[in-house]
Amino acid sequence: MTRRSPLATVALLAAIAGPLIVAAPAAAIDTSKGSSGYCPDGTGVTVVIDFQGLGGGTIIRCAPGDQSTGLTALKSAGVQIAGTIRWGEGFICRIEGKPTVAAERCVDTPPTSAYWSYWHAPNGGSWTYSDKGVANRKPPQGSFEGWSFSLNRSASDAPVPGVSPVRPVLAPPPTVQDDDTPQARPDATATGQPATSRPADGEMPGSMLPGDPSGSSSAQPSDGGSGSGSARTTGAAAPGAPADTGGGNGAVDDPRSAAHDVPIGTLAGLTGIGLVAIGGLLAVRRRHRAGDPEG
Repeated sequence: MTRRSPLATVALLAAIAGPLIVAAPAAAIDTSKGSSGYCPDGTGVTVVIDFQGLGGGTIIRCAPGDQSTGLTALKSAGVQIAGTIRWGEGFICRIEGKPTVAAERCVDTPPTSAYWSYWHAPNGGSWTYSDKGVANRKPPQGSFEGWSFSLNRSASDAPVPGVSPVRPVLAPPPTVQDDDTPQARPDATATGQPATSRPADGEMPGSMLPGDPSGSSSAQPSDGGSGSGSARTTGAAAPGAPADTGGGNGAVDDPRSAAHDVPIGTLAGLTGIGLVAIGGLLAVRRRHRAGDPEG
């Protein structure tokens, strides 16, 4: 029995798989997995694919939740990959159909002049070239996994991914200030005072003018009055109006109201005294008449 060397076996497999690889369709993002863009918070792993000289720009995908390896992060983000025939997915040879099958058949490890370089970074940090294989590294949650195609470069100067490993900070929603919102006023029941401001000493607010039950502040002074224009009238004072002491604030007394200023009790007392005096005079006259027959 003839034994084949490992290299001969790889060559045979490449010859068999060659037509199949050429006929393979181009890969595409699996939108049923992961989500487009950065992971929104400290969970999950953000995967960055930079095609560099291959063309195709940059892809940013989020692999949600905990990822056991860099390989699972790629697959969980929905990125289509292809390994090599010799090493399987332990060595990433093709991402999203690039490089093409015509340029790289992915039988064995691609040359250092054209391969996918593997990077990692913490959020807000810097990219670091990975010293471990994609199946041997566990990316922390909230971190970044980067893949950048290195073309005609050595391993020492492979290009870093062209996207900074910084998760965008979501701005809080703006606070809407409603100008029509009424301002808070003191509660009269809580403070024990009216909600309106109190008048200063010697000042009478318009809503407390004497003789103006309607609370109007447009009362005009009576003829002959002087002073501040808040002349007192003979009408009843509004509830809560301060008593008039006859002075201050320029108020003028009406002489026609003097008769009403005598208390009722005083009048009753004077009437009683008058009646007693009249009764005494009548009694004296009766006695005089009884002692004077000629009277």
